[in-house]
Amino acid sequence: MKKRIAGEEKGVPVRLMHKSNLKAFCDQIGVLAPAEIARFESVSDIDLNGLPDRFVLKPAFASTAEGVMLLDRDGSRYYDAMSKKYWSDDEIVQLQQRIFEKYSGVRNRVTLAEQRVDCSEGLAIPPDYKFLGFQGEIGIIIRIDRTKEKLAMSYYDGNFVPIVDERVRFNSDIADRESRLPPADWRRLLNLARRVSVAVPTPCARIDLFADANGPLLGEITLTPGSFYYAAGHTLTGTEDERLGLLWEQAEAQLSV
Repeated sequence: MKKRIAGEEKGVPVRLMHKSNLKAFCDQIGVLAPAEIARFESVSDIDLNGLPDRFVLKPAFASTAEGVMLLDRDGSRYYDAMSKKYWSDDEIVQLQQRIFEKYSGVRNRVTLAEQRVDCSEGLAIPPDYKFLGFQGEIGIIIRIDRTKEKLAMSYYDGNFVPIVDERVRFNSDIADRESRLPPADWRRLLNLARRVSVAVPTPCARIDLFADANGPLLGEITLTPGSFYYAAGHTLTGTEDERLGLLWEQAEAQLSV
């Protein structure tokens, strides 16, 4: 991961990390993602009037969940489930403008309006299921629940068995740790993560999925998943880190055949 983050690894398909390229990839491999409703090439193009009453607004160029808004129209305002606040049209555009300017060095700063995920778990904000994949082998799964005051994290092994021991060391100042059972549709999520992992032509990719009531959806692909590398809230034991490193090497050898 160190070489990849430093830009020293060759052949990394970085185009797949840009959320605006996700639809073409999904169409190519035959998987589903939240439907794109509108695409705004510039913040000045954002027009909320023609959008449905419920939608997601997201800067396709930003990292993590920055700028993502899960919006419900309420008269002349919108309620955002992420911030738990009401926003006017102008306030929404102003927020997106600040993020647009923050990423001034990024090309193709597109803002997307997408369908809302109908969460199969009945939550207002669907949990992120993040699968660290190595050409079809899943090394670890992280569930992030954003519905509470603090993030709530659950961890699973590559077969969706909850991790309750110290393989993952956790910083409780950053988030709360939970030990939740896998979701009802865990098999479909796991199968989709494996399929997408194989389709991405690189040894390691993090596959982010949503558990929609109609079936799992691909949220995004991250090729520089640095949370464990930078110890951003959680770390792995040395043994677990070595195990994931071995999966990387095996995937690398598989691609070279």
